[in-house]
Amino acid sequence: MHIIIVEDLEADRKKLMELIQYDFNKQNQTVEFSCYTNCDVFLKEYHTGICDALFLDIMMEGTSGIDAAKKVRENEPNIPIIFTTAEPNFALDGFSVHAMDYLMKPLSEYKVNWCLKQLQEYIATPRYISILEITGWGHSNIIQISLDNIVYAQYHNHTVEIHTLNSIHRTRLSFQDFMALLPQNGRFYICGRGLMVDFDKVERITNGMFIMKNQQNIAFSRNRNTEIQKAFAEWIFVRSRKGV
Repeated sequence: MHIIIVEDLEADRKKLMELIQYDFNKQNQTVEFSCYTNCDVFLKEYHTGICDALFLDIMMEGTSGIDAAKKVRENEPNIPIIFTTAEPNFALDGFSVHAMDYLMKPLSEYKVNWCLKQLQEYIATPRYISILEITGWGHSNIIQISLDNIVYAQYHNHTVEIHTLNSIHRTRLSFQDFMALLPQNGRFYICGRGLMVDFDKVERITNGMFIMKNQQNIAFSRNRNTEIQKAFAEWIFVRSRKGV
């Protein structure tokens, strides 16, 4: 794993590196670091795909960690960002850019260990699924579908219809086998018999209806309204907490 640390205080920078290295050594895993003492130099050298995670101090001369994170988010909406700071008043600002975690100084082994556990779980989550798509009478092709493109899926006539932002894909999988391809983290929610919705694409929920961000409306049983509202609220909290 390649981690970038932007921290102006040498002692804090070394402490963070030591704690991360110690945790990776315990797991028999390797980690590489790139370090910067300010965000302005970091942003000049940064480009998409350069690292697996960012640890940003918030209060530094020049561009702040929060503003640097906003710049990074313009091109990489899903990269894990972890803020480090001695000031608790910036926590809400950190959540505004979907920070995965917010580490208060002085850093401890417990705090960093918990953070790295969340980071590795996030990185291990697949970004695509592969299916055998029905393309015509008796014909099919293997395709990859980005999880970020899925809106909802529905099962009928022995076929799963996967509705994405741009198209509809069909595959002859059982609904159970299709769901097994997806991350089991609360995002892809079974809300009816043979019906799954990606909570990330939901704008809001009314009584028995998903109002999707792409203006689609998807109905579900009103008897499950309270249960689904609770599950949606839990996912929103998890997403804001982890930057998922």
